[in-house]
Amino acid sequence: MVLTMAAVADNKGITLTRLSASVVGRTEFVGRSTVTGFTSNFNLGEGLTLRERRILYNSARQCEVHKMLRGEITFEEHLGE
Repeated sequence: MVLTMAAVADNKGITLTRLSASVVGRTEFVGRSTVTGFTSNFNLGEGLTLRERRILYNSARQCEVHKMLRGEITFEEHLGE
């Protein structure tokens, strides 16, 4: 997310005083299944307009990592001989 936001800021000419993100994951057991969620917090520093903040926030929400983690994720494992 941070790399995507930095690239978008550079491309749009947005000057950043700070750019950081923290992500906390959580897993809940619901019946026989599990639900995993992530909470992201961004620090974009000071001096940005509301429009610039929205551009960077939306770029983080649309990054490739978010696209991969949306929806159902399944794992398939095989043990070779």
